[in-house]
Amino acid sequence: MFKRRGFTLIELVMVIVILAILAIVAIPKYFDLQSDARSAAEKGVVGGVRAGVYT
Repeated sequence: MFKRRGFTLIELVMVIVILAILAIVAIPKYFDLQSDARSAAEKGVVGGVRAGVYT
C-alpha cells in the first residue's frame, strides 16, 4: 500500500493559529515604529527650520 503524504487538517490549523499570533504581536509594533518615524521626520524638519532661522 502507498503511504499518504500531505498535511492533516490539524497541522494546517496549527500553522494558521501560529501565524495569527505572530500577526497580533507584530502589527502593533509596526504602527509604533511608523509613529516613531513620523516624529523623527518632524524633528528633522523643525531642526532644519531652526538652523535656517539662526544662520
